Amino acid sequence: MRLAGVLIAAALLLAACGTNEGGAGEPLRITVRSAPPAYLGERYEAKFPASGGVRPYRYELEGKLPQGLNFTNGRLSGIPREKGSFKITVVVTDAALSSRSTSFTLAVKDPPPPALRIKIPESETDAPFIAVFTLSERPASALRLRLTTKDLKPDLASFKAAPELLYVLRYDAEKQTLDLDGAFTKTFKGGEVFRLKFEPARKLRPRVQAQTQFFDAKGEPYTKSPPKRPADTGRYTFEELRALAAAWNRKPAAPQQGAAPPPAAAAPAKAGPPPSEGGGGSEPAPAAPAPASETAPAPGAAETQTPAGEAGAEAAPAFDPDLDGDGTVNAADLELLRQDYAFNPGGRLTPPAVPKAPAPGTQPPSEDQTPENPAAPPASNPGS
Repeated sequence: MRLAGVLIAAALLLAACGTNEGGAGEPLRITVRSAPPAYLGERYEAKFPASGGVRPYRYELEGKLPQGLNFTNGRLSGIPREKGSFKITVVVTDAALSSRSTSFTLAVKDPPPPALRIKIPESETDAPFIAVFTLSERPASALRLRLTTKDLKPDLASFKAAPELLYVLRYDAEKQTLDLDGAFTKTFKGGEVFRLKFEPARKLRPRVQAQTQFFDAKGEPYTKSPPKRPADTGRYTFEELRALAAAWNRKPAAPQQGAAPPPAAAAPAKAGPPPSEGGGGSEPAPAAPAPASETAPAPGAAETQTPAGEAGAEAAPAFDPDLDGDGTVNAADLELLRQDYAFNPGGRLTPPAVPKAPAPGTQPPSEDQTPENPAAPPASNPGS
């Protein structure tokens, strides 16, 4: 009996030893067998740790990596510069010359837009509530939103934005839509972007639908299509709002000669800060047209007809965000922009050139003539 027990124990010991690979106790293996997607222009890292076998390990990679990525000691890292699908095999070999491999396809894609999350009551209610809007996952420099708030009346006076967000609001009570254009004074990397109080018209389960367009840290749009919303008229547009945010609390360079004066007597405010009454009104009236003396030359008066040395032949100056001319871009300039702002669903998104005075002896164009297209400004056109 005792002999039989000894034999069984010896057999079990031999069987256990037979499972060892290279004498290390555990077989060699790669613990991660796939890689998450990479995004064009964003830093990437994926690790492929090994265990078991006999250390040290030696790594090899088979296949073509996208430009910008490198593989060293089981670590894939870098900033990818080309999109596509790349078939890759990672091979690890231990000191006992045992090897294991894992194959996968690495996808390099365009970065997805930030995720807008709306925190509202999940059950029926007829009581006023605060909706919290947050951005996550990707950095943003600007955004354009259209919110449909059926049977929910926003209290615009309660609107509270993140400190770095400069915004313009427009509420249409008839269509129950809220438009917001916003630009960040510094790249927004996630968190609460704004909050707003709503009052239900009846007992209901709140629903807020959002159309969005976000811009990355370089100012390029994540998606080409802006929210679908009616355009209105105004001197300033989304691109000027972004330029103002980029110069926030700074002293801009002295404006070039010929710059137009700030719109001290602009049209009535139509997209300004939240009004004191929570109702918010319909779309405001368009701004009054500029005087004929400030209108650019008519299409027939080509700039090439004016000698280069004459006054007025120089390119029009770029948009000056110091609208009130006090030497600093601040809240007063934002207020002036709000008073004469145009929500545009996808047209011109570049700063307008300041109109030049007509050359001496030139007849000013009549108001019914279409101004000549201004010179191309230095800003990009990301949202068209």
